[in-house]
Amino acid sequence: MIKEANFWGDQFVMSGSDCGHIFIWDRYTAKLAMLLEADRHVVNCLQPHPIDPILASSGIDYDIKLWMPLEENPHFEEEIAAEIMRRNEVMLEETRDTITVPAAFMLRVLASLNQIRAGRASSSNEPVVENDSSSSDSE
Repeated sequence: MIKEANFWGDQFVMSGSDCGHIFIWDRYTAKLAMLLEADRHVVNCLQPHPIDPILASSGIDYDIKLWMPLEENPHFEEEIAAEIMRRNEVMLEETRDTITVPAAFMLRVLASLNQIRAGRASSSNEPVVENDSSSSDSE
């Protein structure tokens, strides 16, 4: 799943992904131009330097990685990239009907449910007073 997308210069669009890779596409042809393995889990954020060809990436770990080109001509294995994209499509299809909820939100929901349950339990322990006005005193 694509995370944040950014332009890099005039020619490229890039995005992080749930698979831990950075995808860089040619803006004009939509062809994948580069694939970088950036994290073991997720790449959430990408930020290009405004002037220099430097890219910062971060995921769910505690690292910020800095990237810059070292080779004049980019090279990556298109077969490996195709396999990663195929796996991403399968994962997306398998999780299409799921909703990702932040852990902090789930903890709040569970705490609220626990308070509601505790409130119901304490109110059910109170004695019930019945008022029966239909009884007749005459016999």
